[in-house]
Amino acid sequence: MGLSASQARLLNLTARMHDIEYKAQNLEAQKLQMANESTQVYQEYENALNKQKVQLKHIGADGSAEYRDASLTDILDAGYEVIVQSNDGTWTVCQDANDIQTATGITTAAQGETETLRNMVEAGFIVFRKPGLDADGNQIFTEVNIATDTSLQEVQDETELKKAEAKYEADMRKIDAKDKKFDTDLAALEQERNAIKTEIDTLKTVAKDNVDRTFKLFS
Repeated sequence: MGLSASQARLLNLTARMHDIEYKAQNLEAQKLQMANESTQVYQEYENALNKQKVQLKHIGADGSAEYRDASLTDILDAGYEVIVQSNDGTWTVCQDANDIQTATGITTAAQGETETLRNMVEAGFIVFRKPGLDADGNQIFTEVNIATDTSLQEVQDETELKKAEAKYEADMRKIDAKDKKFDTDLAALEQERNAIKTEIDTLKTVAKDNVDRTFKLFS
């Protein structure tokens, strides 16, 4: 190969080397972004693990107690007063779901009263007052919370958890597949880079030898 041809080949190889390094940097950036995606996917799953649902105790005809998933209407029908934080920061006593929607702007029909209740409890935007009698037999309402009221409880939402588990596993499979492809592509680029580097070193050696021989001829 002549000197000019060698120089042209060297320039082409150098340009290709730069292209490979750019692609490798881009792949590394995508791998980093994928790591962020993985963190986000796990955070969503962790949120589902911590998600609770509110249940209300029901007494059967035989006197047995059973906790069932509760909606806002269930709580109100059980005689509780429900006080919610309005959009302006004030607290409003609500008699039904329409009152809650008026006070908060939350459309319970859109997401379901059970989910609305859970979300409001988690956010601290709702207070319960339970009916009872004072010493004189007059009805009074006493503020209670789920931790202290034996008629209420919070349990893990198994339905939401199963959905979250399925989504988590599907998302992680996609991420793992992309990660393997990135690794394969990076390995191929590294292999090509090494081959080009070897050829560049060879061309430089040949060019140096040619120059040395030329100097010897005219020395």
